[in-house]
Amino acid sequence: MVTISSGARRSTRTGDTEGLDMRVTGVAGLRRLSTVPRTSAYCGRRSPRSRQRGRDCVSLRTRNSRRPKRLSAMSSLAPLQHLLGPRFVDEQERCRRYAIPERGAPGHTPAVLLPQDEAELAALLQAAQAARSPLVVSAGRTGLVEAQRPEGEAVLSLEKLKRILSIDAGARTAMVEAGVAVDALNAELEPLGLVWPMEMGSTSSASVGACIANGSAGANAICYGTAAHLADAVWGLWADGSAAPETAGPRWQQPDPQQLVIDSAAPDPALGLIGTQGVLGLITRARLRLQALPAQREAALIPAASMPEAMQILAAARNAFGTDIEEFEFIGQRAMQLVRELKGAEFRLPFEKDPQANFYLLLQIKSADPDEDLAGRLYGFLAETLALPDALIGYAPLKALKAIRHSITEASNHAMKQRGGGRLAFDTATPIARFGDYLAALEASLKRDYPHIDFVAFGHAGVGGAHLHLLGSGERPVAAESAALIARVFDVTAEFGGTFSAEHGVGSKWGEEFARRARPSVVQALVAAKRLRDPNLILNPRSFGLDRLVLEC
Repeated sequence: MVTISSGARRSTRTGDTEGLDMRVTGVAGLRRLSTVPRTSAYCGRRSPRSRQRGRDCVSLRTRNSRRPKRLSAMSSLAPLQHLLGPRFVDEQERCRRYAIPERGAPGHTPAVLLPQDEAELAALLQAAQAARSPLVVSAGRTGLVEAQRPEGEAVLSLEKLKRILSIDAGARTAMVEAGVAVDALNAELEPLGLVWPMEMGSTSSASVGACIANGSAGANAICYGTAAHLADAVWGLWADGSAAPETAGPRWQQPDPQQLVIDSAAPDPALGLIGTQGVLGLITRARLRLQALPAQREAALIPAASMPEAMQILAAARNAFGTDIEEFEFIGQRAMQLVRELKGAEFRLPFEKDPQANFYLLLQIKSADPDEDLAGRLYGFLAETLALPDALIGYAPLKALKAIRHSITEASNHAMKQRGGGRLAFDTATPIARFGDYLAALEASLKRDYPHIDFVAFGHAGVGGAHLHLLGSGERPVAAESAALIARVFDVTAEFGGTFSAEHGVGSKWGEEFARRARPSVVQALVAAKRLRDPNLILNPRSFGLDRLVLEC
């Protein structure tokens, strides 16, 4: 049962009720709150035989003639060192942290480049083109597809471009430099009652520019769209140092359930620097679309027997709350179990009795009206529309529920170390209408043919996005069968009209899959744009496998 002190206060930023005993939760708190008054193939023409022999699209002679001539690492960096002076860092102790990605093995770099403004960045790119010196771009280093891991390239960081240039509260826009961290921006916006609503576990480090370049989604994409939808205008530089034209991201609209909502494996060069993941150029400034902070937020954890049932609950929630749904996340039983194991005695589920559900759904709703009985509205949906008994209504302070959701990756990391068999991590999506059936089919397929694999699933059900972790054991490490597991996950995803890369990007991790699985028109358009904007292949050359594709197609 929940006890609410008379001095409980509401935070407009998180929707939490301060003063609650967060260890004790239940439906009584929801009732009480409701009565408390308150203000495929490379270029589409690659045969298995040509793939095996390496004769893709062009002859060896043609391929070699197109390959940019690389100078030795230090000789090609000399002009960049002369240009940057003390902002050229080659002390390996200082360089080391730039070579360590969020996931995967550490890389290695001879130097880190720290331009201090847009003009210096333009000169740097021009010098790198002239010297044919490849660069790997580093932002918050929170990416999960190895794009920011250097393999001998110099690292280019935009961390010095981190000014908030202006905020127009009336127009709900903010002008910022690309290196501003999401949390740093929102700390300035909160007193104004505004937010740039990118909710991810990495927002303390993730930069605004990188989010837009990646088209990143988050837990609240169902309400606000991706970072591309939150970009009113961006400016930047092509990889050759020339100015890129102003480009605006599309405005968010509730999607057709039959269409993919998030797909970072289909970059559109027509959007310029938005969504093309830093392979054509770099965003330096952006004008952002801001949102009003909700006056209230409420949330509950809902048990579900299956993912098809979960998607039926989403449809019912849309009918009840419309665009006031801010998040609709799913947590698989195994993911919840790993969080329980990680947290130990401090772990609490917000139910009178653990329902042992196959899935748990985090439904978060909002209201602009401080006087609305939002808690009562939520309770009515759960108790009447879904006909849940009080014991199965998982109401708790929002902060407590978010703590469970954002502990899953940490819990998976812990389990991976204990099991000692490594992990394969995926970021997939399908059309919303097929998402429930997709996850059910994928789990059944893996359990049938790979019963020894620990399958952990969670993610953004509201936009059809899944984060999937496949954990091996010391006796059966995933590395021994990684090719077969990757093929199985991506083949099943494709059967349901999905994408192998929903929101994390492609990077070098999935470069071969991009060549194999992306639509030929997408591959051809990106290759053509890369040749045009980056003639010497200096910028993130291994992302999307472009170091091969540009030469082979």
